[in-house]
Amino acid sequence: MPRSYGGPTDGRRGFPAGLRSGAGALLAAAAAVLSTLIIATPAAAAVPSCRVGAYVTDLYAMDPVRRTVDADLWLWSVCPRKDLAAVQRLEFTNATRTVLTEPSSEKVDNEYWTQVKVSGTFRQNFDLTDFPFDKQVVRIQVEENELDESRFVYRADVKNSTYNPRIHVDDFKITQFRIGVVDAPYRTNFGDPRLEPGASSRYSQLVIGFQLTREDITSFGKQIMPVYAAFLVTLISFLIWSKDDEVAMVARLGILGTALFTIVLNLRAVDEALGTLLNVTLVEEIHFMSLLYVLIGVANTTYILKLLTDPMARPAARRFNNRIFAIATGLYLIVNIVAISLTVSF
Repeated sequence: MPRSYGGPTDGRRGFPAGLRSGAGALLAAAAAVLSTLIIATPAAAAVPSCRVGAYVTDLYAMDPVRRTVDADLWLWSVCPRKDLAAVQRLEFTNATRTVLTEPSSEKVDNEYWTQVKVSGTFRQNFDLTDFPFDKQVVRIQVEENELDESRFVYRADVKNSTYNPRIHVDDFKITQFRIGVVDAPYRTNFGDPRLEPGASSRYSQLVIGFQLTREDITSFGKQIMPVYAAFLVTLISFLIWSKDDEVAMVARLGILGTALFTIVLNLRAVDEALGTLLNVTLVEEIHFMSLLYVLIGVANTTYILKLLTDPMARPAARRFNNRIFAIATGLYLIVNIVAISLTVSF
């Protein structure tokens, strides 16, 4: 009994021990294979890159109608190899015209420093909705034009990039300057046989950006003075009365016609000066409010002229005129103040 009992018990205890030793051998073998693979697999090569920066010497000729600005600047690249010099493969993606000097290159320690001067005209998306209390963003976009991001990338030289403090941009002052690198994606591989057919591609892009805040509102005053003059003339027309009612009303209509003509002509001049046919600025809002005020004056005068055909209706005509005058003038002033306040606070 002890022997027959002991045999099976020893067998059951021996099976797990053998299993553990076999599993340990398998794990050791797998670890050896993995370590061999890790050692044998080379590390992925880093994408070549250059440090790229800019110094803007001048920013001028802002044109809201053509939506362009001119700029002069120096661009440089610091690269580990001379053949990587980024400033030799530049594309200005928002430029209509550029002129570049011949690049100059110099080896400094183990790096190659290359620089070039650029003068150009650059397209901008000006938003004049809040004119004359507007802020504009001006960008110059510089892109690698040959090697996609799998073969070459920019690194922004933020510490050394800046602008000439003596730059004066028309009615603006520079309130912010930034430089950075972004990805420029394209829905094509431009036929590059190294890329998958139908695939997209990405290129490194350096963005030089300015925020400009308008500080001179003289032009606003010049544009708005004729409109407020027309408003004052219209206001006065409400107060014209005489013993001969017909003469008084005809005089009113003549004044209102002149005011209406002045506002329309001035609005057209503003649109041409600002190039804002597709959006509405504060200046245009004031024009529209003034136009409505004049039209109310015309409607009021026409109705009173009709009432005065009955001599007994003269007191009622005056009361109606005074009521319309008070309501229209009050609303005009309130809406003007609110519109200007909202634009300034924005």
